[in-house]
Amino acid sequence: MTQLTFDQFVHPLSDFPNVVSHNSGDEPMLDVYTMASMILYSACANNNPRARENTLDAMARNGGLVDIHSLFERCKTGDRGAILQTIALIVSGLETKLENLKLA
Repeated sequence: MTQLTFDQFVHPLSDFPNVVSHNSGDEPMLDVYTMASMILYSACANNNPRARENTLDAMARNGGLVDIHSLFERCKTGDRGAILQTIALIVSGLETKLENLKLA
C-alpha cells in the first residue's frame, strides 16, 4: 500500500496553511481548496468511510461522465493528476453549498 502524505493532496490554489476570514467575521475558515484537500486526504490516506462517502457523492454530482470509482482508486495510489481532478470536483460541490448558505 502506498504511504500518502498530506502534501500530496495540497492543491496549487490552496491557501494552506493560512485561514481566511470572510466578511471580517470572527470565525476564520479554510479556503475551499484546503477543505477539499483535507476531505480527500482523509478518505484516501485514513480510510475514513464518511469522508469517502462525501467524496464519492461530490464526484458523482459534479463529475459528469467521469468514472468516479476509478478516479478515486487512482487518488488512493497518490496519482497527482487524479488528486487534482478530484479536488476540483469536491470544490465545485463545496462552492455550491456555500452559495446556498449565503442565499438562506
